[in-house]
Amino acid sequence: MKPKTNVAPSRKLNLKFRLDSTLIESNHIPLFASWIDKKDSSYNKNKIPYEFKLLYRSSRDGFNGETFHKHCIWAAKIQGSTQLIGGYNPLDWNGNKIWKKTADSFLFNFTDGKDISTAKLGYVNNTNYAIFCYNNYGPYTGDLCCQGSNDWACYDHSNYYPKIGIPKHFIVENYEVFQVIRQ
Repeated sequence: MKPKTNVAPSRKLNLKFRLDSTLIESNHIPLFASWIDKKDSSYNKNKIPYEFKLLYRSSRDGFNGETFHKHCIWAAKIQGSTQLIGGYNPLDWNGNKIWKKTADSFLFNFTDGKDISTAKLGYVNNTNYAIFCYNNYGPYTGDLCCQGSNDWACYDHSNYYPKIGIPKHFIVENYEVFQVIRQ
């Protein structure tokens, strides 16, 4: 699915909130919010119904799967590229070695993380395998499993989500986790 964007890229930060991120920019937020609500077009930058609160940054807090486990949007930069990938989990990450069911999770891929027009979006195909909870891993969103202690080695290994151009194997350079709070 190629998301439609009806909002021109912002040249300045949205004054409604301050985004604490080194990976995503303020023009990503209306797009993420529209994907959460399954809208065909992006929210107006001044009418976003969510707050995105930074919970975790690997470059600041270290690579650790245990602190990752909160309902969230997560974004990761692929090492040696400008590619930005991530996903949304509307559920908690509580539990160990269990699958959780939801129709609302998704994965995303920006081939150029600074250019929102390069976005690709994939909502879960098989809702029974949307989210896997495993205490020692980072995000395990159906197909995409990220694990490791000092960095994340990730792999895409099944067909629970559509293929959106996320590489089969890669190393994460940096990642951030945002709590999504409806206002």
